[in-house]
Amino acid sequence: MVVPDYKRLVLMSILGGTAIALSLLRVEVPFPLLPYLKFDAAEIPDALAFYFCGLPYGLAATLIHFLGLVARGSDPVSASMKLGAVAAMLLGAAVARRLVWQVVWGSTVRAVVMTIANYLYLYVLFPGFLGYALSMVSWLGGAAALFALTAVFNVLHTVLTLVVARWIFEEVKKRLGGSLVI
Repeated sequence: MVVPDYKRLVLMSILGGTAIALSLLRVEVPFPLLPYLKFDAAEIPDALAFYFCGLPYGLAATLIHFLGLVARGSDPVSASMKLGAVAAMLLGAAVARRLVWQVVWGSTVRAVVMTIANYLYLYVLFPGFLGYALSMVSWLGGAAALFALTAVFNVLHTVLTLVVARWIFEEVKKRLGGSLVI
């Protein structure tokens, strides 16, 4: 039987709760080209759980974040999209050690997964929203432009989230004398 590391469980829970708090405070900035997409600071604690505790704990913090969104009354489909985006980002980032490759893999996996998810969202689940979304990119073209801009958003969000989270992680590690034991 594997005994869980309680320090990691506690930190993961705190970071998952912090993600919920940031969601409640709506610490977010709309993506100018598709304003219904938001750069959300609540993803940073999920990435911090990944950096401090490892992939399983980062994914668990993301799940706590998702459950908090649903519990506060968010649309379960939108909350699922957030869960999918962050989980894909963390899974991609987990294949590399260096930040630059974590960003490359995290943004690639997130962009691919979310392009598929957005296709299903717009063409299968909510086709009525497709016209609204396409109207925002009519100056660029049709659905290809919409999906390209959504992929750009997901890449930018990954860069922001992972770079800020890694910076916080490194600063904490430096202030603790390089011996970060969690």
